[in-house]
Amino acid sequence: MSQYASLLIALPLFSAFFIPILKRISKNAVMPFLALVTLIQSGIAALVFKEVYTTGKPIIVLAGGFRPPIGINLYIGHFAALFVLVIAVASFLMAIFSIKAVSIEPKDKYAMLFLLLMLGATGMISTGDIFNLFVFMEITAISAYALTAYNKTGEASEAALKYVVLGGVGSSFFLVGIALIYGSLGTLNMAHIAQLAHLINPTAAKAGLALLIFGLAVEAEQFPLNAWAPDAYQEAPHPVTAMFSAFVVKASLYAIGRILYILSAAEGWSSILRLLIILGTLTVIIGEMSALRQSNVKRMFAYSSIAQVGLIAVGLALGTANGVSASVFHMFNHAIVKALMFLAVGYVAVELGGAEMDKFEGLGKRMPVTAFAITIGAISIIGVPLFNIFWSKMQLILAALNAQYTWVVALILGASLVEATYYIRLIHTIWFKGEGEKVKENSVLALVMLLLVALIIVIGIYPEPFWNVMQKAGNDIFNVAQYVKNVPLMGVNP
Repeated sequence: MSQYASLLIALPLFSAFFIPILKRISKNAVMPFLALVTLIQSGIAALVFKEVYTTGKPIIVLAGGFRPPIGINLYIGHFAALFVLVIAVASFLMAIFSIKAVSIEPKDKYAMLFLLLMLGATGMISTGDIFNLFVFMEITAISAYALTAYNKTGEASEAALKYVVLGGVGSSFFLVGIALIYGSLGTLNMAHIAQLAHLINPTAAKAGLALLIFGLAVEAEQFPLNAWAPDAYQEAPHPVTAMFSAFVVKASLYAIGRILYILSAAEGWSSILRLLIILGTLTVIIGEMSALRQSNVKRMFAYSSIAQVGLIAVGLALGTANGVSASVFHMFNHAIVKALMFLAVGYVAVELGGAEMDKFEGLGKRMPVTAFAITIGAISIIGVPLFNIFWSKMQLILAALNAQYTWVVALILGASLVEATYYIRLIHTIWFKGEGEKVKENSVLALVMLLLVALIIVIGIYPEPFWNVMQKAGNDIFNVAQYVKNVPLMGVNP
């Protein structure tokens, strides 16, 4: 099975480099090829998911057959198996949407960057080595910068420039953090770092961890390094915006969680948890308040995403198994809902020529399936019972209460109240304002939207089996002793 798992990295990489050759053969084959590659990736990810969840054991790929910490390893445990599948399926759905939504040339460059973005996020979640985490983070970031500027407008270039500047700051922080950890422990392998964490100098541990978290905070959209996000979400091609929200940010949040917990034995660790809780809380407050003022619906969804990501960071920083599992559940639910909502709003923008609020007047009559999809997504995000996000918000509340962070409950409920304000305003605009000619909706995209809506409702009605999966995935991050035991470290003793 490890050969299949290594294809998760190899397939998008080689496919990306094959695209220029394919373009010479047939220009029109590029986008269908992109959809085919992401479909195959989804199939491999589903096989890996089945293997990990039926055997209960992680799949470990040793590069070149060398055992860590000498060699580089991929570690596909319960978390990685779940989210590699989320990344692959979201990429496949957005590849289908790209056929309709992306008309600007050169499409071959778009397809290459699209595959590299998927590769980077998959690698971030799968790697067992912090330097390779940096490499995959850079692949993700550079692909994201280029895709943000893809539409070739002045606004898109400005958004990409903001992203590049903040991304450069984040990368520098991350690299200095790696240097501090490596200088203290002499290893880059995550399992080996976890094994030696109790020996690290407390100052180096706190400074290194803080720098690593600030480095990842750019892609994870945490305040104050998230100023790039609203512009990038608004100006990037519509399928790419959905990918940013569905999995690029999730890969960075996972990396924060993994790095945080492998160093949990270090002295002064709790002060870093407090730092992350503060960052997460500020992210929620600023995200929600900014969403309230937006007249562009795509930008409003972007700020809403930032706020949800803040909640996930707060859950990871509670320092408990329940907090991590609740965060993973919220990551999963949010990926589904935001993939749906950015797909729907992007489709409206393609058909009606923009994503301003006035374009959504009478949408219920003009594009009923799309309007229905946006409405279900909005109701779910608010946290209405019988929809998926209600359960992950509930788990976050329970985890906060168990960890004696009662104010986090007020944060979650307050955020939901603000969300209700701007989403109900949008729903009112869609169904009770304006008229317009009916638009013939694309049947493939309508089917994709309805499938995502069905998934939101199924999780809302039957949360238990999904929560069981999320607990296993959360435990994969939280249970560091088991993680160390699973990695075949070569004759290393603490």
